[in-house]
Amino acid sequence: MTSNENPSHKRKVCFVVNECGFFYSHRFELAKKLASLSEVYLITDVSLTNKKIIKKIIDADINIHTLKARASSKGLIALFSYFIGLLRLINKIKPSTILFVTLEISLFGALISFFKKKIDFYYLITGFGPFLFAKSLKNKFLFHIIKFIFSTKKRLSNYKFIFQNIEDKDIFINLGFTLEKMTVVIRGSGIDLNKHHFHNRDDIKSLSFIFASRLVKAKGIREFLNAAKIIKKAYPKIKINIAGKYDPADPDTISEELFKEIEISNHAQYLGDINHDEMAETLMQSDIFVLPSYGEGLPKAALEAAASGMPLILSDVSGCKECLDDKKNGLLIKSKDVQSLVTAMEWMILNQQQISLMGQVSREIIEKKFSINEIYYAYKNLIF
Repeated sequence: MTSNENPSHKRKVCFVVNECGFFYSHRFELAKKLASLSEVYLITDVSLTNKKIIKKIIDADINIHTLKARASSKGLIALFSYFIGLLRLINKIKPSTILFVTLEISLFGALISFFKKKIDFYYLITGFGPFLFAKSLKNKFLFHIIKFIFSTKKRLSNYKFIFQNIEDKDIFINLGFTLEKMTVVIRGSGIDLNKHHFHNRDDIKSLSFIFASRLVKAKGIREFLNAAKIIKKAYPKIKINIAGKYDPADPDTISEELFKEIEISNHAQYLGDINHDEMAETLMQSDIFVLPSYGEGLPKAALEAAASGMPLILSDVSGCKECLDDKKNGLLIKSKDVQSLVTAMEWMILNQQQISLMGQVSREIIEKKFSINEIYYAYKNLIF
């Protein structure tokens, strides 16, 4: 890797994240620890972010530079505008290292890297999204564009792709997007064990399940709601909750009809869009975490649930398998399979004596593999 670092000054590390709230929930603790070793900058859109969150970021010595998120409805004009704005801010900050978070943002970073040879570029591939393997003409076109942009970097050495699980890394390499030597696996952004306390679920009075994620198709919310209907009919005293943001502008958003069904459902209670600082308490009040996702980089909400001592029910897909040891701290289910989910939920209901033991294993896994200190040292060794 190369660097334009001045030895007499701290290294400048810059995060590029589409939306400030996502940075706060997924990368803030890591960035805060890196700020003890470097000047940390954040390029992001703050327009939808609570002012208290912005203040917390600033108070952590993280310098925010605002850049309006790309409006997908405006097509190529928005792409070009975002690229020019991003390049302008990078020229202003003059970072030594840039971390581009998500596949989409990494594409912009890959293009900018051709103009900036003295910066170290890291592309955080947090998941592929549904489009990468979809067979529509549009998605096939996007696939080839992505492959062309990333594969042309193979002759350069000032970059690395960071993956959250081995399966995603292998897929990326096998598709010809990059080379093995230019990749590294770091399992997420770290869980602060001082914020996510362990709660022993050995005295459950009314068993409760919770789904906590964005309300998009790929998270399996439709399957969860259908499973909730079946479970509530057989076990009416069981509590089933849903927490998550509904964003009609998200390309993978659920339909308005499904969202309205969630809001008025008699089978599952919709808790709304719970902000990240309140999520730890919400998880404490639940017993079993469920995410029937179609695929993940690494599900942060599942890791936080495990840290609180919850068993997990997750799909048998990339990312999810990283944080679940089947039948040890939860149950793996078939993706897109309602009956598989119902069977797992029913097993938890009929075997409540196992929940406390599974929850203890969940906490142990987080402490061993996913704590903020573990992840911080992985990034420290990579960047510095």
